[in-house]
Amino acid sequence: MAGLTTAADLIAGIVITLMMIVLIGSVRIGLLSMVANLFPIIVTLGIVMGFTGIRLDVFTLMIGGIALGLAVDDTIHFFHNFRNYFGKHGNVRLAVQETFLTAGRAMLFTTLVLVAGFWLFMLGTMGNIFYFGLLTGVTLIFALIADFLLAPAMMELAIRTKYGRSLAERWCDCVPVSGSAAAA
Repeated sequence: MAGLTTAADLIAGIVITLMMIVLIGSVRIGLLSMVANLFPIIVTLGIVMGFTGIRLDVFTLMIGGIALGLAVDDTIHFFHNFRNYFGKHGNVRLAVQETFLTAGRAMLFTTLVLVAGFWLFMLGTMGNIFYFGLLTGVTLIFALIADFLLAPAMMELAIRTKYGRSLAERWCDCVPVSGSAAAA
């Protein structure tokens, strides 16, 4: 049974990656966006469960596919808005700031509602259901943190290079901005 769950998570990851590439409109930026989506799953399943001694079972294996499916929603909101604002200004920091002012609140509240919903599973008496709810909620919190911190940092680093700036300008259909205005 665990093998089927692992295969399903792998298939979910591949399908979601392909969908992110299509939705974002760029192979490279779509793959980059998946770092922010896979990071919280790796942290939860690898580090959190390892340090706390929570065993890997069918329920905890399902966390990866479920959390990935839920986490991409915030990532899509971030990258979609970032693309629009970067296209408008050609400035990464301003694009991130405007993205957080418009989509950030929705990202925060939807994640809090989902976390609260999953943490209700902790009221159950079965240990595996308790850990499923706890760890899925924790994974979604890590996913939000990744969207708030990791995704903007990756875009900043990617766009710093001449190739990255060119890629971002093609992705956003924006007018190239001089180096001094872009760095402001």
